[in-house]
Amino acid sequence: MTNHLPLRTRMRALSVATALACNLLAGMALAAEPIPLASVPAPLPPIAWSPAQALAAGVGTQTLDAASVNTGAGLVLQGTVELPPQATELLSAPLAGIVQQVLVGTGQSVRAGAPVARLLSTDLITWQRELLQAQAQEKLAATKLQRDEQLHAEGIIAGLRLQDSRTQHQLAELTVRERRQMLQLAGVRDANPSLSSGLTVHAATAGTVLEVLATPGQRLEAGMPIAKMARAGHLSITLQASVEQVRTLQVGDLLMLPDCKAPAKLVAIVPQVSEGNQLVQLRADYTGNDACLRVHQFVQATVVGRPASGKANSTDTTGLNVPPQAVVRHAGKAYVFLRTAHGFVPTAVELSGEGSGALQVRSGLKMGDTIAVRGIAALKGAWLGLGGGE
Repeated sequence: MTNHLPLRTRMRALSVATALACNLLAGMALAAEPIPLASVPAPLPPIAWSPAQALAAGVGTQTLDAASVNTGAGLVLQGTVELPPQATELLSAPLAGIVQQVLVGTGQSVRAGAPVARLLSTDLITWQRELLQAQAQEKLAATKLQRDEQLHAEGIIAGLRLQDSRTQHQLAELTVRERRQMLQLAGVRDANPSLSSGLTVHAATAGTVLEVLATPGQRLEAGMPIAKMARAGHLSITLQASVEQVRTLQVGDLLMLPDCKAPAKLVAIVPQVSEGNQLVQLRADYTGNDACLRVHQFVQATVVGRPASGKANSTDTTGLNVPPQAVVRHAGKAYVFLRTAHGFVPTAVELSGEGSGALQVRSGLKMGDTIAVRGIAALKGAWLGLGGGE
């Protein structure tokens, strides 16, 4: 039928069909065109070092776990080691007497129950005699009670007399217990001592002798000091921090100390500042067994986090803290070196809280990631083609 249409009409229809076909082909070509590679940031190549190369370059790593969340991790605080009052023990003379022998010296470590000094005391003889007399009275009262119980059973004596005998026996027993306990407090361990003037003073707990306060031949009254001791495994560290730094800390944070295997624990934050320097005073306790600290020693404590209070969310990418030395700057961005199966990958991160000494990660890392915290200069040199680690 189209052959009977006018020539002009057929030409116009052909032009419209051609235009539609061209538009359709252009649309298909546009849809098939790939996205330019420049619009998708290419991942940075890893620094493929072997464990031996990383070790030789001094590279150390840290895993971001629950202890790295919401703390001032990496913050370095100055402090002084002190002996807390609860860790100080003063050994004193339980009875008046003369010092016969001092068995310890300053700085010496002693175990619990170890002898510290020996005294000669006439009061000790008096106390022992009183115990022996009380024991004799108790035996006599027990014999009388046994006899009265038999007489009362036979109906010879009244019940009131039997009750009086029982009361006298109870009082005699109380006197024996009292005298025996007094001797035990004085350091006499024998339950049935004989008369003797020698008295040994023992250390109640294990610790270190800080000062010997008595000398042989000296007469001591009851309660006078013999030696001052520090209980083992309990020291305090007095620290100072600015108001901004305190905002990143809380009681329970763990702090690492030079040459110490165990961490110290932050136990107190004073709710005021010093008038002179506007710093806040903190107190941390160290209960490690290794002798890495000394009283009055100046130390630098590095905040490493706090114990996890619950199960951490491994997909959380905010609130993590990284040590300041783990971050490098390049082209106006912050990077950390993330350890993967293929090596250390320079990873861009967004940080906050840089003014307080603790670098909090807002994006770029997640719980469980392992980053380099030492040997950063060598890693950066290898990344930028400056050598190192080869």
